[in-house]
Amino acid sequence: MKAAAGWLKSNLVKIVVCVSLAVLLFTSFLMMGTNASGGDVLAEGEVSVTVGSGDTLWSIASRHAEEGVDIGYMVFVMKSRNNLEDVTIKPGQQLIIPKL
Repeated sequence: MKAAAGWLKSNLVKIVVCVSLAVLLFTSFLMMGTNASGGDVLAEGEVSVTVGSGDTLWSIASRHAEEGVDIGYMVFVMKSRNNLEDVTIKPGQQLIIPKL
């Protein structure tokens, strides 16, 4: 019993670090399939659209931008709001149009 207590005391930091890393890794994998920013919840004034055949971010932004809003900026904000890495979108994809 004394040997086990000695071993535990000498390796406690290693055990705590390993368990912490395991928990961090596990929660990271759980979050990979989710949108941590809550992107599926519409804020006030936002609308959700379904991408149609031939649609581009530019064409969608042009249809939904208010008078005087720069379309390039609207595309930038749409990419950010929908967590898009580039301007590639596909028919059937749901996009959130932010309120500017």
